[in-house]
Amino acid sequence: MIAQYREDTLRSALQSLAETMPDVRAAVIVNVDGLVVASFPANADDVHDPTGEHSVAATTALIMGLAERTLERLAQGSLERVMIEGAEGTIGVYPCTDDATLAVLISKGAKLGLALTVARRTAQEIRAVLSK
Repeated sequence: MIAQYREDTLRSALQSLAETMPDVRAAVIVNVDGLVVASFPANADDVHDPTGEHSVAATTALIMGLAERTLERLAQGSLERVMIEGAEGTIGVYPCTDDATLAVLISKGAKLGLALTVARRTAQEIRAVLSK
């Protein structure tokens, strides 16, 4: 698969996620180093935006590292999802491959179960694309 085609496919998967769940404020695919692979919406211009792709990517890499170490230390198996709920919304983080993760920012009023289910399906789509 050509790199440009793969990037377009990943962006399309994120756009489909956002169209299916309008309460998804942002979705970012991140590598293990905290670098953005693809995002929706693409807002790379403002690195100081707390919900911008760069901030979400760096935070996601940190969350994944801590979650994986915690699960390993407590002998709870492999990571399936990290979910953090806050006063303004929820963050769902899903491992896609050994070196890629999907982070989804969900608005406070969202139907959380539905949003997390759609995010899990999107993570599976991303896994299929990146595993080729």
